[in-house]
Amino acid sequence: MSEPTHMYERVAGALRDRIVSGSLEWGQRLPTQEQIVEDFEVSRAVARRALDILEAEGLIDRVRGGGAFVRRYQPMIRRSAQHYRSDPGAPFAEEALASERIPRYSHETHAERASLDIARRLNIAVGGEVMRTHYVSFANDEPVMIVNSFEPLAITGGTPIELPEQGPLPGAGIIDRFTFIGKRPTAVVERLRARMPRPSELEQLKLRPGTPVVVIMRTAYFGDTPLETADLLLSSDRYELEYATRVDPLTESDK
Repeated sequence: MSEPTHMYERVAGALRDRIVSGSLEWGQRLPTQEQIVEDFEVSRAVARRALDILEAEGLIDRVRGGGAFVRRYQPMIRRSAQHYRSDPGAPFAEEALASERIPRYSHETHAERASLDIARRLNIAVGGEVMRTHYVSFANDEPVMIVNSFEPLAITGGTPIELPEQGPLPGAGIIDRFTFIGKRPTAVVERLRARMPRPSELEQLKLRPGTPVVVIMRTAYFGDTPLETADLLLSSDRYELEYATRVDPLTESDK
């Protein structure tokens, strides 16, 4: 990687290295702006901007009039493949417990008409009936993820899985639920993008100003037929995403 162009990035990088290496431990106070000015021979504005960067990355907390302190950085790791197995257990709960957090989630389900975006993703007519389930996942009572899932009622209506959190498979993943009605998903596609949160999302996830979110747009398919689509909204400073891809061995014809 090339050297940062701006001096405040270099200062932030040096302080970040101390945090990552453990020389500045969780809860420990960072050098004051005056100390940074002196140690790095920079202006006060540069020192302040460097601390702004570390705060936006979720590495430090700043107390008004009390300085900056290393924030405990123990992100939850979302391993995509674990969510799409048969009998996956409770992947979110496992992710939370692995980061020493207590998991829980809330949900609300209701039928509605598909918007243009959801209709395109589900390959149904605009205004077609879908079952929408809104989830909020908490770790230590801190909201960390919002999920809005949409399932076409033309497929699930009148079946035992019409209401995702009721019936014979409450809390089950999409693989087992759709397998139960004879439409086992053949593919799940996730597309990711990062953006700044909308005001309602900022409030729901209790995000610090300037913290971006990661949006995972998921669609599950049975052949060419979309079964479910969802938006998973994650706070970028509380999550790391892991994707594992199997690499097939060489065949004789490849050698």
